[in-house]
Amino acid sequence: MRPNSSNATATIPLHGGAHGATIDTAVSHPCLSNLVVYTEDWNDEEVINGTIADFVIKHPCRVILILAQPRHAVSKLETQLFAHTYGNEAGKNVLCEQITLKATGASVKELASAVQPLLTPDLPIYLWWRGVFLHQRVLVEQMLQFADRFIYDGVGWTNLHYTVMQVADCIDKHDEKVGFTNFNWSRLRPWRENTADFFDHGLFEKEIWEINRVRVEFMALPGAEEGYQYRALLYVAWLAVQLDWDAVRGTPGIDLAMMQFTNKRGQTIDTELVMLPQTSAIGQSIQRVTLGVQKDNSLIEFTVERDHKEHLIVLTVNKDGQKSILRKVPHNDSTAADLLYRELGRRVRNRVFENTFKTAANLLQLI
Repeated sequence: MRPNSSNATATIPLHGGAHGATIDTAVSHPCLSNLVVYTEDWNDEEVINGTIADFVIKHPCRVILILAQPRHAVSKLETQLFAHTYGNEAGKNVLCEQITLKATGASVKELASAVQPLLTPDLPIYLWWRGVFLHQRVLVEQMLQFADRFIYDGVGWTNLHYTVMQVADCIDKHDEKVGFTNFNWSRLRPWRENTADFFDHGLFEKEIWEINRVRVEFMALPGAEEGYQYRALLYVAWLAVQLDWDAVRGTPGIDLAMMQFTNKRGQTIDTELVMLPQTSAIGQSIQRVTLGVQKDNSLIEFTVERDHKEHLIVLTVNKDGQKSILRKVPHNDSTAADLLYRELGRRVRNRVFENTFKTAANLLQLI
């Protein structure tokens, strides 16, 4: 359930910082970080505020929400301070200071300098960019000069053969200072963790090095095929990075894309990304992953599959036609607040993601 909130509002000078307004409240307000949120869709404000309400209960922080309209004819920059008190069913109450900047026209170019004096000093700075940040590359570069982490969601992007390489270049450029997070990757966490479960000690730890067939099946609504195929590709790239596979060739296609790898022993791994017919508006993303070990006349298949009806992920092993269920795990799609908390809760940079993303960028050129 989304926490209830109450708020007080004060208008503050543009460069006056959050301390330019006095808010009378008895609620204590710990602050662990600065969260800067950028959007060019002003209708997005209600959704963002709902996400913030869920997020700050777990991670109290100062929020700076930027509502930008760079193509507006009038140049204007306004700022307001809100004090929201959020409470959950357990009786926990958190005060969140939220500063909202509304920028139109040429004033959007000044946002980096406007944000800096509003930040709480000596705390991490997280920048969550909603939309295609490559459209505002100059502003992004300015903000990355003071940001510690950069979060974006690439699932709705198009023209990925171009944009993904641009993002990979951006990650490389800021490699020494800024950690990058992609929600398209974060949503893969259950698939990665459950895949790894097959190969725990005492199960099939030897077979992981003998995988020679991979099939990833996904669904996507019309217009979103590229983003969901790329999520499936990220999964394959993660396997390739972890198991030290080298890409050899690929066959492009949106309904069926194929790639071939070789492992450290020189053995071939054939992979497929398969788009299934859409069954419902909520049945998007990866539906089934199958890892196969074909050896002589024996076949072992490890399957991770969604059960939408029961809200489960089911792990099965099929050995020479004998199928058994290894495990059933509760599963629901993560909210934006869940993803933020999961990624920002990391104390170190997500090097696994960064290496996987660069690998996936290269693989994308094959399909």
